Amino acid sequence: MLDDFRKNGFTTLRSLFEPQEVSFYKKELEALSAGRKEKWTLPDGVAQHPPFWNVIFNEKILAVVRSLLGGDVKFLQHNDLHVGFSSFTWHRDSVCRSFGKRPDWEESVEPYQLVRVGIYLQDGAGGFRLGMVPGSHRPDRYLPTALRQDLEQKMSGMAKALTLLGADDPLDEHADWIATEPGDCVIFDPRTVHTGSDFQGTKYSFFVAYGIENQHFWNHYNYYRHLRYDLGYRSLHPDLVAKLRAAGLYAEETVAAEPIAGAWLPSRTWQRVAKHFK
Repeated sequence: MLDDFRKNGFTTLRSLFEPQEVSFYKKELEALSAGRKEKWTLPDGVAQHPPFWNVIFNEKILAVVRSLLGGDVKFLQHNDLHVGFSSFTWHRDSVCRSFGKRPDWEESVEPYQLVRVGIYLQDGAGGFRLGMVPGSHRPDRYLPTALRQDLEQKMSGMAKALTLLGADDPLDEHADWIATEPGDCVIFDPRTVHTGSDFQGTKYSFFVAYGIENQHFWNHYNYYRHLRYDLGYRSLHPDLVAKLRAAGLYAEETVAAEPIAGAWLPSRTWQRVAKHFK
């Protein structure tokens, strides 16, 4: 698992959640769906809704994350809830989304030790697959130069626009397509290029994140907590802070961040397009 994660940028954990846990969280997501659109996503939803807090402290998840990252992992406030929603383009979840734009790609001083954990609840019969491009978290190390250049070019705004208009998927052939079953988890480096497939029925999923405290951790935290104001992140609830402290998972919240060189920030046009697909 560690070798897969280091080389590919992701690893899959099958049936990590028991059927009763899957049923519980699906019911909670369905309850939150009242009054919302058929397809919706809620950034910071795990942290803002207490029924989902136990996921943060799941010992099976934490054991795997600690084995992948080593050291003293902390909860990283980058989390979401999804119902019927899947990303509409290939993307990274990192602060700097184009390879080589610092600081996410600079590891000579401190290593990049962050992970996102995606938990999927829907039945596999719906056909959902998560596409992950192996090695795209460290393309300089794991991808041939030609493929690396092709990858970055095909993630451009024009390539995304053409795909949305019906053109052939530019990265399909380079991806591993993970078919998920209820309770499966995918743990990935936020720099790994990924997207979701089309599916039938309703997709239920949510995400949490962890990391080792260093400059990469705090850049990521400040990016989502302060710079991405469009996502609506808030201060953690005091009760959640107390639980995190008791479990040794709390990283002290900081004041608003200064701009981060190379950080990807959505344009107004991008936000309008994104709302159309939510």
